[in-house]
Amino acid sequence: MDVHFLLKGFTAGIVVGMPVGPVGLLCTQRILSSGRMHGLVSGLGAATADVIYASIVSLGLTIISDFLVKEQMWFRLFAGIFLCLLGVRSFLTKQVKSGILAGRLCHFNNYTSALLLALSNPMVILILTGLLAGLGIVGSGSTLAIAVPLVGGVFLGSMFWWVLLSVCVGVFHRQITGNSLVLIARILGVMLAALGIVIIITAVV
Repeated sequence: MDVHFLLKGFTAGIVVGMPVGPVGLLCTQRILSSGRMHGLVSGLGAATADVIYASIVSLGLTIISDFLVKEQMWFRLFAGIFLCLLGVRSFLTKQVKSGILAGRLCHFNNYTSALLLALSNPMVILILTGLLAGLGIVGSGSTLAIAVPLVGGVFLGSMFWWVLLSVCVGVFHRQITGNSLVLIARILGVMLAALGIVIIITAVV
């Protein structure tokens, strides 16, 4: 494995993951309300989406990337509606389910919802293309010898950011209990729904 491309992919993964967008807000809400593991699982879903988009870019699958960018309005509408639903759900939540099965189902929902939300932003393809071009990778070829370490680096970089976020925000989780958790869940729920409305408006205007 070429460490050179792995490190460049790692850098790109951190840069793509760092902006505090819908997924970042959702991850923060889950860490504060349920703990670090819920944030990590959500981050894993976002990192999986980054891997998919990085694979499209690194392998030069322009037909797929062009289609996704061209139809981005529909993806943004989906993201906006999805955020509104998540926001309303967070606002109305009064208690956290317990038990092994509930925990597994919750983590499955955390992963899939973050994955779908991250995939609903095809503009990541353009961002990755610009980043990789700036790092001198685009134009080097689209062989597996380049794509594999590059995509692996993007995954590691993205997960590094989500782990860092989960650890830092998780410090506050244990200090928040009872009514404060409900209040924070409602505040973040309103923020998620408001962000969803903004995305819907910008998508159709």
